Parts: sequence; structure tokens; C-alpha cells
Amino acid sequence: MPTVTIKMPPALHARLKAEAARRRTTQSAILREAYAQRSAEVPAGSLYERARHLLGSIDGPGDLSKRSQTLEGYGLSRRP
Repeated sequence: MPTVTIKMPPALHARLKAEAARRRTTQSAILREAYAQRSAEVPAGSLYERARHLLGSIDGPGDLSKRSQTLEGYGLSRRP
């Protein structure tokens, strides 16, 4: 099995060690379980597919470039 090295704050490492001792298992097993659970919760599909139901739900110009005159100089430094 490949090895992965991570860094964590001492307080988090202490919690991991305590949990491993409480469950009588390895720290690696706890981390693998936590990662597997977390990755199963991540929704599948692209952002577009997940947000498709929101498209068209807000009124406004379809193309924000129509406001280009009002945004003239936007982002430029105000310093002389």
C-alpha cells in the first residue's frame, strides 16, 4: 500500500492518537475511514451540472459586458 505523509497541528494529532487508542486501531485506519466517508459525500458531476437548476432564476442582463461603459476604469489603481 502506498504511503502518504501529512502534517497536522499538535492538538489535532493528539485527538487522532486518543481516538486510535480508544478504538484500538491505527491512526492510518482512522484517516482512511474519514477520507473515504468524506469523499463519498462530495457530489458527483461538474459545477454546471450541480447548479443547472439555478440558471435563469435571477433577473438581469444576460451579458454583463453590456455594462462596460459603467465599469470604465474598474480595477485600475486610484493612485496618481
